[in-house]
Amino acid sequence: MKVFTVSQINRIIKNLIDNEVILEDIMITGELSSFSISRQIAYFTLKDNDNLLSCIQFNAKQEFKIGDMVQCRGNIKYYPKGGKLSFSALTIESCGQGELYQQFLKMKQKLEEEGLFDEKNKIPIPNFINSIGVVTSKTGAVLQDIKNIAFRRNPNIDIYVYDAQVQGNLAVQQIIEGITYFDNMTDVDVIIVARGGGSIEDLMPFNDEELARIAYICNKPLISAVGHETDYTILDFVADLRAPTPSAAAELVTFDNVELIKHIKDLQSSIFTSINNQIIDLDTNINYNILNIERVLNEKINDEILFINDLINNIEHKLDKNIDTTIYRVNIALNTLDKLNPSKLLQSGYAHVMKDNLPINFENINIGDTICTITKDMKLSSIVTKKEKYDRAKY
Repeated sequence: MKVFTVSQINRIIKNLIDNEVILEDIMITGELSSFSISRQIAYFTLKDNDNLLSCIQFNAKQEFKIGDMVQCRGNIKYYPKGGKLSFSALTIESCGQGELYQQFLKMKQKLEEEGLFDEKNKIPIPNFINSIGVVTSKTGAVLQDIKNIAFRRNPNIDIYVYDAQVQGNLAVQQIIEGITYFDNMTDVDVIIVARGGGSIEDLMPFNDEELARIAYICNKPLISAVGHETDYTILDFVADLRAPTPSAAAELVTFDNVELIKHIKDLQSSIFTSINNQIIDLDTNINYNILNIERVLNEKINDEILFINDLINNIEHKLDKNIDTTIYRVNIALNTLDKLNPSKLLQSGYAHVMKDNLPINFENINIGDTICTITKDMKLSSIVTKKEKYDRAKY
């Protein structure tokens, strides 16, 4: 038996394919199962009901989306270094959408009309999450990516994992079980359903209607982190948040301890600055108010002093006036009294007649009484010999 090296076998295969005329300048029709462009090189997969074919196009200028039906013209190539057979497309033309993509669109429209995608029904993701429930395969690189990013940002976060197939016939049921498990687990704050990128066939479990309805009724925030940024599944639309990648989901649900501490310090500094500014403002206001109060008090005191001075002046004026009036009245009274002074009357020739040191009148004088008559320069004693009424009108 002849023994060949890997290089020899690969060269033989390449020669067989290169010399096979039927494989040159052919047309292939199929559904795009994957499509990406990097540096003008398109990498894509064509599929039909049973098989897949890896394809490549150089100098690619047009983007296509997964699910498109395309017709490609080109050649079958074998690349010995990679040991890979591929269809090298010279042209790609769209000719409709594939069956799986049509099923996806039909399911999306149905659930959207039922309101499963409404933003008003979505649960907000908490700002500070202490524990995460991850539904994914324990053996995949996705879980390690989530752990690496989550623990780097927050070493104290708890991560619980529900091991579920993310591809194949058992995937849908196991993912549903994982969501239900974490939904009933009190220690979990948020649920992440994650898997890496893949073809539309690989992501079909996440387009399942039953899974969509379980995700919709989940009572905890649910994040869909399925595939790459350009991959969309039904679960992405139903979930409370769609992360472009599993790594992005880990970043979304974990707060960076370093950033948090810095934020707290910034807040502390801001609070201290604000308090200090408020103290300065209060001190300024107090000093202003004190000066204002002193000014108002001085104005009030000056007004009161002016009022009191006016009042004193008014009182003094009224007192002076009253004193002058009183003096005037006293003088008048003195003049009147002086005129009525018995001594004055006596000087005028009048006499003062008294009985028992009392002025006499008709009733208290009788014939035979002794009376005293006082003039300006003498005092006479007399005896009443006659008494009669004096009629002033007769004289």
